[in-house]
Amino acid sequence: MIQRRLGVLKWLTTTPAVGVCTLCSREFKVPMSALKRTADAQSSLQEQFDSHECEPEASRGTVRDTADVLLREEPEEDEEEDDRKQEDDEDDDETDDGYSE
Repeated sequence: MIQRRLGVLKWLTTTPAVGVCTLCSREFKVPMSALKRTADAQSSLQEQFDSHECEPEASRGTVRDTADVLLREEPEEDEEEDDRKQEDDEDDDETDDGYSE
């Protein structure tokens, strides 16, 4: 039988923010008050995971691959901002109609 596990979907630096049950795909979110300390965030996710019961319908055929769960990363805000600036600069170059602003 496949065992359920708690995986982390999203991290805020070294603090887990969102977790998921690998068996039923149910997500667990850390409350804002627990995000201040990594230990509080970890215990909050573990408590939510331990107290939930997997739903039979959702568990059939929807097992998540643990590797997929652990490899997901959100882009850092600085990278997104740099990408947006670069796109804006490229757009400005393309719309040069000879007039200066």
